[in-house]
Amino acid sequence: MIKRLRRRMTVMVIAVLILVSAGIVFAIHLSIEQNIASQAKSSLAFMAENEENGIFDREPPPSKPDGSEKRMNKNQRGNRGQPQEIRNGRDAAAAGLGNSYTILLAEDGSVASWTSERTDLYTDEQVNAMAESILADGKESGRIGTQFYLKTLRDSQTTLLVLDARLDFLSASETLRSTVIVAASACLLLSLLAWLLICRMVRPVEDAFTRQKQFVSDASHELKTPLAVISANAEVLEQEIGSNEYLGYIRSEVRRTDSLVKNLLTLARLDRGSAQTEMKPFDLSHALLDVILPFESTVYEAGKALESDIPDGIDCCGNEEMIKQLTVILLSNALKYSDEKGRIRISLAAHGKQREIRVFNTGTPIAPKDQERIFDRFWRADPAHGHDTGGHGLGLAIARSVVEAHHGKISVDSREGEGTTFTVLLNT
Repeated sequence: MIKRLRRRMTVMVIAVLILVSAGIVFAIHLSIEQNIASQAKSSLAFMAENEENGIFDREPPPSKPDGSEKRMNKNQRGNRGQPQEIRNGRDAAAAGLGNSYTILLAEDGSVASWTSERTDLYTDEQVNAMAESILADGKESGRIGTQFYLKTLRDSQTTLLVLDARLDFLSASETLRSTVIVAASACLLLSLLAWLLICRMVRPVEDAFTRQKQFVSDASHELKTPLAVISANAEVLEQEIGSNEYLGYIRSEVRRTDSLVKNLLTLARLDRGSAQTEMKPFDLSHALLDVILPFESTVYEAGKALESDIPDGIDCCGNEEMIKQLTVILLSNALKYSDEKGRIRISLAAHGKQREIRVFNTGTPIAPKDQERIFDRFWRADPAHGHDTGGHGLGLAIARSVVEAHHGKISVDSREGEGTTFTVLLNT
């Protein structure tokens, strides 16, 4: 139980650290992308304002003697008719956003010409494809891939201003990668520190739980002797004075207390895990039949019906006596809480490396809020599992401990009109 508590606390802390780290990384990356978009919009607005003021040269570049169009070089594009302060302002606005280019569209929407300070980075095909994508987008401004655009209209001619922010997005990706590495390293380190802190915090609880288990074990052993003496004296008195109502009460309570002591000793042994050294392969089908056959007479005397579906040849690796004890507990529980003339059914099935034992009984269903607690020690539902049925509320707790000792799972499904089914999954 302490190991399970430590494991759950560690998993919860690690999950919180991962979520917080992921949130921080996502927030940083989102902030960077929003900053890039904000800078792009500001730069595009600045370029559009200069375009309206006639600062950008919109005349087509001069032609070669053979009639082919020539793109402007940097000096022709960047300096013609522009005051020095304007050029510096434009360069500063676009400095963090990679490269830009301007596309002049003809009346039919085709590219009439385009200019850029970095003509070596783009081809006519790329520019034409970008213009087509912008026109297909149907917006005045937006983003396509890593490029931001703004559509302007002056003197009945449409101009597309495009900022290429690929370098900024590449830098953002590198920043994201570095942030993820740092966050993962910090998360790993904090998880290790959290695990050490949890171990230290849980240690007093573990010590207290260990002392409690040792007390239960010692007290149970010490109670066995006086119970045996009381039982023997009751038998001697019965031989001397004959049957007596009060002697019957004494012997009944002795038997009940002796059963409690045995259950406590079983739980103490399971808590110590001493039975794990006795795991070995055995015939599970035969072991269940050994329990079911003697149990049939008890069920018959109670006026109820017992059905079984136990295929031959299903083996299992574990402790055979513990599995038999588990089966007795589940069958006894089904007999105790089934309705009058009720039906009990036990079945066994193999699913790959798993072995499934199911015990079903008709009767009053277990309330959903109680189904999570019926495996707790000394707990019984009311009224279905009341004191009138006898017992101490340890049977299902022992059953769960047996299943956990075999690294399996036990669950219950109880519904109105459908009965109650306990399912045990054992790993071979």
